[in-house]
Amino acid sequence: MLPCFLSEEAKEQRRINAEIERQLKKDKTDARREIKLLLLGTGESGKSTFIKQMRIIHGQGYSPDDRRGFIKLIYQNIFLSMQTMIKATESLVIPYRFPQNAANAELVRSVDYETVSTFEPPFVDAIRQLWLDPGIQEAYDRRREYQLNDSTKYYLTDLDRIADPEFLPTEQDILRARVPTTGIIEYPFDLESVIFRMVDVGGQRSERRK
Repeated sequence: MLPCFLSEEAKEQRRINAEIERQLKKDKTDARREIKLLLLGTGESGKSTFIKQMRIIHGQGYSPDDRRGFIKLIYQNIFLSMQTMIKATESLVIPYRFPQNAANAELVRSVDYETVSTFEPPFVDAIRQLWLDPGIQEAYDRRREYQLNDSTKYYLTDLDRIADPEFLPTEQDILRARVPTTGIIEYPFDLESVIFRMVDVGGQRSERRK
């Protein structure tokens, strides 16, 4: 037979046990409506782009503040792409057709692209002239012979818009932005009362060192 009266300590213990049981039941129910998707693949395989697409289609999308956060990254992508093609002209022995682009190339190469946060006129002009050079165009056409961001042409053919002081990235700009995944990125979103938790664990080792 149970005692008619419980001590305060026993009552508190019973309350704690009941709370634990309720939480365990809740966690079990939540686990049934949550699906974790682990994205694996080498660098440049499109894992981060897929997460961004799902965020746009099924998530909350990107607010103006979120979009502003990609501006610096897009500038860095442009510098990296042009620096990569400049190096390719050397390794593939492709001469510049316009003599002034030798100096423009040195100007662009003098910048550490990872520190870029603005897009100043001297650099915009240098990158624009380089992109118009048939030598750089040949290097771009031979991009299968080296690694080049697939967003290169997209950004470089739209420099005037991107260089505008009022530039605000579009969803397409964000999808094209390339950033190495250096750790674990997790993004949850709801789809018909089911929580999908997408996890990107990064690409190849060489990508994590960049």
